[in-house]
Amino acid sequence: MPSRRQFLALVAALPAVLATPGSALGAPQDEAGPGWDESDVAVLRGFLAAVFGPGSERTDAIEALTASLSWLDDERKPLVAALPAIFDQASRVLVPTLAAFHTLRPEEQAAAVANWSASSLGFRRQIFNALRTLLLAHAYADPVTWEAIGYPGPWLGRIDLPAHPLRFGAVIPGTP
Repeated sequence: MPSRRQFLALVAALPAVLATPGSALGAPQDEAGPGWDESDVAVLRGFLAAVFGPGSERTDAIEALTASLSWLDDERKPLVAALPAIFDQASRVLVPTLAAFHTLRPEEQAAAVANWSASSLGFRRQIFNALRTLLLAHAYADPVTWEAIGYPGPWLGRIDLPAHPLRFGAVIPGTP
């Protein structure tokens, strides 16, 4: 648990880290897409692998997320598009490795994601949950990740439901 002085030093350093070249602040947003560079996509892939485990590299959740960002209004699109860069840049300061998330080995990325998810700092958990929710929503639609997230698939065709005609006003045998 960091001391109050360490926490204040971290909070004071965070804007400087986020304002570095290539960070989420001040990065121009592409009109057609979210403006992600290779490191942002690497953050999303690493995060997806850490959350969903093996097999997540076969999903098209990141491409689906990129496509759905085009539906957002101009006010919210930059905020959502900046999440991977904020996660990456803040990992330099807020994770014990002091390295950008996208440069970590897969086991270090998994440890960093676990660190973010269990953080005592609310804004870290908010960023973690925002990324997790966005990726989960898009991975949920992809059959490749259904087993990893515990979803057995659509019930239509999987469960045989007998069709019974409804007869309103009819008395069901065995009921009072």
